[in-house]
Amino acid sequence: MAAKQHPYRGALSGLLLSAVMLMSIDADAWERDQAVIKLSPQVRTLPHREAIEPIALEEAQAFLREHRVVDDAEALQELAYVVAGDDRRLISGSGDRLYVRGDVPRHGQLGIYRQSEPYLAMDGTPLGLELISVGIARHISSEGEIAQLEVVSSHQEVRVNDIILPLEERELSREFMPRAPLNAVAGHVIAVPGGVRFIGRFQIVALDLGTLDGLQAGHVLRVNQQGELINDPRTQELVQLPSTEAGSVMVFKPYDRVSYALVMQASRVLEVGDEVASATN
Repeated sequence: MAAKQHPYRGALSGLLLSAVMLMSIDADAWERDQAVIKLSPQVRTLPHREAIEPIALEEAQAFLREHRVVDDAEALQELAYVVAGDDRRLISGSGDRLYVRGDVPRHGQLGIYRQSEPYLAMDGTPLGLELISVGIARHISSEGEIAQLEVVSSHQEVRVNDIILPLEERELSREFMPRAPLNAVAGHVIAVPGGVRFIGRFQIVALDLGTLDGLQAGHVLRVNQQGELINDPRTQELVQLPSTEAGSVMVFKPYDRVSYALVMQASRVLEVGDEVASATN
C-alpha cells in the first residue's frame, strides 16, 4: 500500500526546484561577467624622483664658464689683438682703455679672449683651440688700423696680445631639457677648463664630440671608466677588467668637433680620458 503524501509536500518540492533553477541562472551570469575583462588606456604618473626635469640655467650659471672654441689656430693670427693699455699699461681692467690693432666692429659688444691649449683627440688629432674669456669691451674710436676700446667688465686682468672678437651670437637657453642623442655616439673626456685633473659633479668638461657627431645642447651621455689591468693569479697574463659606469654629463655648448658638458652625476671621481657614450651605444 503506497504511503500517503501530505498535500504541502508537492508545493515545497516545486519551490525548491524553482530556487535551484534561479541560483543556477544567477551563477551562470556571474561566471560570464567574471570571464570578461575590460581594458582601457590609462595615464601613468611617474614618481617625482623618476622624472627627468629641465635644468634651469640659473642653477648652473656659476659653472658655465664663457670659453669658446675656434677650429683654425692659424686664423688667430688674422684677428684683432691688444697692443697696449692706456698710459702704456701692460695689464688693464674694468673701466680702462685699450689700444687694439686689427679689424674691430664699431657696434656691439666685443669679447676679450686669451689663447689657451689646443684640444686634441686621444690619438693626437687637433680638434680646435680653446679661447678663455677675459672680459667684455666696447668700441670708442678708430684711427687707421688702431682702435681704442673701453673695458666694460673683466673677470681676469686684460693683457697685451689678448684677442678681440665679437661676442658669439649663440645664446644659452634659459633651461635645458635633458635627453638622449638620436644617434649612437662614443668619445672621451679630453680636458677640464682650468686644468683640474679630478672631476666631480657640476664641473665643466670638454668632449671630443660635437655637432658633426650629432650632438646638441641638452644631450646626455653616460661616462664609463676603463677597468683596471690586472695579472691573472694562475696564468700571470694581463687581464683587462670591464669598464664601469661612473656618471653622466649633459652637453650645453657644442661646436663642430668639441663640446662643453656639465657633469650631472658622478658615482666616483671622473678623470680626463674617461669614455662617454650614448645610452643606446
